[in-house]
Order: sequence, then structure tokens, then C-alpha cells
Amino acid sequence: MGKIKLVNLNSYTSPTIEISQNKDYVTYGEQNSYFQYLIDRYTGSPTNNAIINGVSQMVYGKGLDATDSNKSPDEYAQMISLLTGDCVRKLAYDLKLMGQCAIQVAYNRDHTKVLKVGHIPVETLAMEVCDTEDGEIKGFYYCADWSDKKPNEDLPRIPAWGTSKEKIEILYIRPYVAGHYYFSPVDYQGGLQYAELEEEISNYHLNNIMQGLAPSMLINFNNGVPNEEERANIENSIKQKFQGSSNAGKFILSFNENAETASSITPVQLSDAHNQYQFLSDESMKKIMVAHRVVSPMLLGIKDNSGLGNNAEELKTASTLMDNVVIRPIQELLLAAFDEILAFNGIALDLYFRTLQ
Repeated sequence: MGKIKLVNLNSYTSPTIEISQNKDYVTYGEQNSYFQYLIDRYTGSPTNNAIINGVSQMVYGKGLDATDSNKSPDEYAQMISLLTGDCVRKLAYDLKLMGQCAIQVAYNRDHTKVLKVGHIPVETLAMEVCDTEDGEIKGFYYCADWSDKKPNEDLPRIPAWGTSKEKIEILYIRPYVAGHYYFSPVDYQGGLQYAELEEEISNYHLNNIMQGLAPSMLINFNNGVPNEEERANIENSIKQKFQGSSNAGKFILSFNENAETASSITPVQLSDAHNQYQFLSDESMKKIMVAHRVVSPMLLGIKDNSGLGNNAEELKTASTLMDNVVIRPIQELLLAAFDEILAFNGIALDLYFRTLQ
């Protein structure tokens, strides 16, 4: 009676990159949860999704090749059998989406030759605590689903590349980033908040259509206040009739002793709301593209209102710049790892990725 209740609205806290460490291994966030955060931003933001798909496809292009394949046909055939297109494509995707990727390398019994190379999802791996003597990471711990890991569960340990004589090793690929010893942040780290903002804007509009985030009507019953069960039955009956995607918006139900004590509602409207939402949507898209260093959105199938990319010459220039600034650094990380694997088998080829152009 006569009291005002203050409702505290939710506040946003930016997620931080945290390293969780126990006695044996280090995870990317609690239970490797930061990898799942990256996946959620990929699936929820249409702009982020399109750019990651486009860049990873451009990195892979038409697959691996070698400039000297005609001079060394036997070595080239061995390379093709080891580094399959499916494996390389997944590695390029992980390296862009997660900021790192992992190769599972299988040796023969004598540990003198690499027999098979495969992709292993990087989110399933935790790094072993680095060696205190040389500072190297000499192993990884595997768990198919870290969120479902039991507290005392023993995890299989897989040694790192070149640190053992076991049949299986992990070659972990990641760029150097100052201040990050174990895991490398993604190259679009600064755009993750805008990816989440874009996701929440779409959720807001969808919820407004599906069930309504703001009340659209006030229904007064001025013939007394029924008991709690009767009020619930009346509310459910009205919901079934008025709510749904065709009747967007919630309603407020008020029970009063008489018309004189009827409830009143004062709407709180956001002025120029459609322009504000459009600004947030456009700003999110621009900032996500800046974070990914997209030279021209047209290269990734994203059409905008800028002049760049509206003619063939500008698009060609943008493609060359995108290839040099964004695509090749990722390709070079992969090629360096592939060269190490092939060199173990005594194979020396001048590898490159065939482009899509």
C-alpha cells in the first residue's frame, strides 16, 4: 500500500580471458568454457558468422598444392595422402574461429615415420602445465565435453609434438600474442562484444514478436478481487486467446474492487526507437568487420552502402589487400606446421594454397 519497489535492471559485464589451472593442466576459462563462448558468438551473430566462414574458406581456397609437384611426384603423392582436404579445411576453420588449432599425428611402431595426420577439435584439449625447467608445454589432456567432466575423472594425456616416442602426439598451432603464454586470443577479440550486441538485438526483436517484451494492453476487472486460483485461471484463459506471434506484446491484468480503484498505466516510450535500433545494428556490423580487418564486405558476400567494391577494379584491389593482410598470415601458420610434419618423413615440398580466384 503506497510503497514503490525499485527494480534493478541487469548490467553487462564483459567476459575476460581467464586461465584456469589445476595441478596437471590449464584450461581456457573454467572447464574450457571460453571456447564455447567463441562458438556462441559465431552461431549468434550473422555478421561474425559470415566473416568467419568466408575467411576460413578463403584460407583453404582450393586446397594444398606444391610448386614443385612435377619434380617430386612421389613426395607429392605422400603429402596428399597425409594432409587430406577435409583435415586441412577443418584446421583453417578452427584457426580462424578459435584462434588456434590442433593436429593429431600418428607414428609407426618405431616412431620413425608419420603414418597419419588428423584434425582434433581444439576445444577438447587442455594444456599441460609448462615444464619449470625449459618452460615448454609437453602435453595435452583430452576431454570430449569439458562441461560434463567429473571432478575426479582421469583424463588421457597426449604428448606434444616432438616430446616423446609414443604413437600419438599433438601438434598445436597458434600465433604468438604478447601476454598470452598458453592460449592465443582470436584476431577479432575486440569485436566480440559487438557480435554479442548484434545477437541480443535480434533476440529482442524476435521476442517482441513471439511474446512481447513490453505490455500492449491493460485489462481491468472491476468486480472485486478473486482468490489466487481464480486469478490464475482467468490469466491463462486470456493468454491463450491474445498472446502469440500474431498478437505481439504482453498484457497487464488488474483486479480491482470497483472502477474507482482501477489501475492506471503510464507508458514509457523510447523516442525514435527504430532509428536507435538501426544505428546499433549498423554500428555492430561495422565494428565486427573492423575487428576482422575486412577490406571489403563484398569479398565475403556482405553488401553494404560503401563505395568500395562496387566496381571490378576496386574489388580486385580489395581482394589483393585482403589476401596479403588477412589470409596469408593464417596460411603461413598452417604451412609451417605442415612443413614440420613432412620434414619428419623426409619430404621437402614448396607448399602453397591455391586461391579461389
